[in-house]
Amino acid sequence: MRKLNVMKKLLAGSMAMVMSMSLLAGCGTKKTADKIAEEDPNTCPSDTYEINWYLMADPQSDVHSVEEKINEYLKDKLNVTVKINCLSSGQYAQKLGAMINANEYFDLCFAARWMLDYVENSRKGAFVQLDDYLDTYLKGIADEYGRDNLEYAKVDGKLCALPVYKEMATQLGWMYRKDIADKYGIDMTKYKTFEELEPVLKMIKEKEPDIKYPIDFAADTNPAQLYQEQNILIDTFLMHEGKENEGKTENIYESDGYKKACETARDFYNKGYVRPDVLTATDQLQRMKEGKTFVMMYPVKPGKVQELFKNSGYEFAQAEITEPHRDYLAGTGSMQAISASSKNPARVMRFLNLLNTDRTLKNLVIHGIEGKHYNRVDDKTIEIIPGSGYEMHENSWTIGNVFLDDLLTTEAPDKLTALKAFNDRAKNGELEDKILTFCPPENDERDRKRTEINSTTDKYLKQVTQGAVDPGPALDEMNGKLKALGMDDYLKELQNEFDSYCKQK
Repeated sequence: MRKLNVMKKLLAGSMAMVMSMSLLAGCGTKKTADKIAEEDPNTCPSDTYEINWYLMADPQSDVHSVEEKINEYLKDKLNVTVKINCLSSGQYAQKLGAMINANEYFDLCFAARWMLDYVENSRKGAFVQLDDYLDTYLKGIADEYGRDNLEYAKVDGKLCALPVYKEMATQLGWMYRKDIADKYGIDMTKYKTFEELEPVLKMIKEKEPDIKYPIDFAADTNPAQLYQEQNILIDTFLMHEGKENEGKTENIYESDGYKKACETARDFYNKGYVRPDVLTATDQLQRMKEGKTFVMMYPVKPGKVQELFKNSGYEFAQAEITEPHRDYLAGTGSMQAISASSKNPARVMRFLNLLNTDRTLKNLVIHGIEGKHYNRVDDKTIEIIPGSGYEMHENSWTIGNVFLDDLLTTEAPDKLTALKAFNDRAKNGELEDKILTFCPPENDERDRKRTEINSTTDKYLKQVTQGAVDPGPALDEMNGKLKALGMDDYLKELQNEFDSYCKQK
């Protein structure tokens, strides 16, 4: 559903360059590749090269006609052809992971902290290191994205994939039925906590019998998630800058605030504000589209409500809860990585750079062919042709620079301007930047312990955060097991690693 906080912190002149063995070995040291020929980044090569590209997207029935159009466009620019391989999210990690482990050839793929494990695969040497090529093959996108911002994407000091230039921050907000809010004069911008919202939910349950459950929860859209988002950077247990124990590790599950958030979920559950089958109900978003609930908490950005509810029969709106702040999304939330098995990383880099700087190419990839897959409304707006066999707009955030995109008629005309302003709002202090760029070093014992911690919390958190059980006894039991596993030692070790990292910065 979304990419929220499952990971952490992780993109000139005419000259011919020799791609060194260190580049081709990938970001780690466990894979090797043969040296390839020099390539001038400013001329079109005489030899044609096919780029074998894997995307996390539903297969497109008319992909071949789009490939032909892309190849025609790139012939005199890079002399490459592109083979687009689309895999659904359920298949993607398994397929690409198997290819990487077998050192099977491909050129380019989507990677992230939460999908295809960018950090682990970087350390395995699965991806080409890019640091030395930001002034040549990748100069355009490096300048556009910002050299400083690329620090968020590094693993052990190395840039092993190029972040997609899009929103660089996280923010939570309400997604809600605007018709209901207007009917009762509800100003959703006033409510910044679930507890503040409770009287609204009570009123809607009493006055709107067709809306049986005025709020909806999921595993990452509940009161505990809001508390967690406002206090720690997930996966690190490090407290946000500005908090009482900023930069310190803390078992948030023991905190009074986390327990209170779970108690709020339990209260809502007992009062019938959420579905009784909240633990097993699927597709929260679809239930909202069908008008079966009034509100849900969700990650927001400018234009998010239009993206989510463009095909709904109801009018929806969004309202901010938290201020935007940078987290892993700025670096490792969505990336394009060049495989260490690529036969021509230089050419693939040049394609990746063009994909992120050339408006025509980017829109060919996400929208297809004018008159066949879409109709143009004006110079920046298009209308999708239903059932055309190709439409990748919803996957643009996984592909490349979204600020090049033509907008749909269902999107706000100022969406991209607002998105840039959204990024500008999300400023971090020095400590927060250190937390964001901190990537814990390889440590087999610590990683083993973290796996045990995750396995334990997975057995409890879904129930306690969504109100299905009394959170007090369940949290006490869970935290007792965490202590027995060595949670305190784990946090101490992580703290030492972070402190050591900070001294080196």
